[in-house]
Amino acid sequence: MTFFLIDDDKIFQFITDKILRKINPEIVIEKYLDGEEGLNSIKKRIEDGVSLPDVVLLDINMPFMNGWQFLKEYKKLHLNIGKDVHIYLLTSSNNPEDLEKAKKISELSGYMIKPVTEKELEVLIREFPINQWYQPRL
Repeated sequence: MTFFLIDDDKIFQFITDKILRKINPEIVIEKYLDGEEGLNSIKKRIEDGVSLPDVVLLDINMPFMNGWQFLKEYKKLHLNIGKDVHIYLLTSSNNPEDLEKAKKISELSGYMIKPVTEKELEVLIREFPINQWYQPRL
């Protein structure tokens, strides 16, 4: 199982990396500090015929290319991917408008509020792939 952590918060990345490795030491984790880095990695993998991540944890609020912008560009690639990449939008806000906007984006698999807990990540991994909208708490 491969995870992309796309978040400009290095502390969040560090903690999430540790939790994921504790849950399953065989998980492969790649970290990106903004949406453009993550999107470029996905494009490169498509070009090179390399396997795409299984899960993307994507922060909404990042400088340079935020989560919404990432999703807009990802949508253009989605038809060429040929794999279900499960993208979970991350936010430190429980703004109902963001949640409603997220639910309308078919490329999203769910919405998670920071700080993401070990239990939430365990459920995400244990039940992968989750075939319904994943929203562990509000």
